[in-house]
Amino acid sequence: MRRSPWILVVDDSRDALDLALDALRRVPVEVHTARDGREALAVLHLAGQPPAGERLQPRVIFLDLRMPRVDGFEVLRALRSHAHTRAIPVVVLSTSSSPEDVRRAYELGANSYLVKRPETQDPGARLAEAARYWLEINFQPTAGVTV
Repeated sequence: MRRSPWILVVDDSRDALDLALDALRRVPVEVHTARDGREALAVLHLAGQPPAGERLQPRVIFLDLRMPRVDGFEVLRALRSHAHTRAIPVVVLSTSSSPEDVRRAYELGANSYLVKRPETQDPGARLAEAARYWLEINFQPTAGVTV
């Protein structure tokens, strides 16, 4: 059974999740959320429980770095260490613009790094634009396709 494309947004801030959900209403996509890294790993079947059925993967993950329990760096490490999640694009969405955080995120396999900044003119526009890129512009490999 094929499912329509979906996005996973992982952030411990209720305000950030609300902003993301509002912004992503502009993009025709189903959005799932996780409140921390542990919840994200469970959604992606990386928390030790085998999936009951087919593994359905998001087209892109928007991932905060600073979260309780399991942070974004650990989520990145887990994603890149499992064959079924290794190719999922991950966009880090963080308040940190620290060169060390940026470097570490890319070393762990992030595909993009966006710094959360207040957008007074059109809140969430950058996030919606980034989602459109990963959903509509970027080509990703599909199952069964060989190059």
